[in-house]
Amino acid sequence: MEHEELLRKLEGLQTIETAAKTLGMRKQSALNLLSRLKKEGYVTTTGGGRQKRLYKITMRKQLPRAPGMFDILNKYNPNFKLNPWFDHQVHGKYTVEDALLDAIETKSFRAILACLRLFDQITDWKVLYHGGKERKLWNQVGALYDIARLTSKTKKMPMKYYHPSVLGRRISLIPPWETKEDRFKGIENRWGVAIPFKEGDLRKGAS
Repeated sequence: MEHEELLRKLEGLQTIETAAKTLGMRKQSALNLLSRLKKEGYVTTTGGGRQKRLYKITMRKQLPRAPGMFDILNKYNPNFKLNPWFDHQVHGKYTVEDALLDAIETKSFRAILACLRLFDQITDWKVLYHGGKERKLWNQVGALYDIARLTSKTKKMPMKYYHPSVLGRRISLIPPWETKEDRFKGIENRWGVAIPFKEGDLRKGAS
């Protein structure tokens, strides 16, 4: 089978089983083929372990993949790792600041809890501030920064950025969860953001 015809048949998301069925070959032969195509740049993989491994096959060679949001969150949370639930691919420069904002946008409890560890890795507060303002996430960033400082040593935010955007209606990090812990009420009032965590969650995330 010609190379182009092979890629056209496999193009899209495949598992070992579906690739073998599509090409009419044994699973081991399909695995060997996908491994070769991966080395050539036509295949990227996600999943593995408890999750089904998926193979993304394209007709054109794929750009080298840089560490994405899940990679960065797991790097700084060695005892609180996330299993990716979608394929977050990044090409080109992708920073801790980008990962923090993307984690907030997921509205995932575990991703937002994991992003607390990123505040000690921030190298460009100006970029984070303007990115947060542009994406209407700065109040959430500020609230999470204050939460992070309760549980661990965190790089200090420059005072010129330490203020909320214009306060309107109360923002919920993870709708419809509200602030339950009295310790967090001051942070909620300052930033206008409801904090979904309990003390036990923070201890777990900091472990």
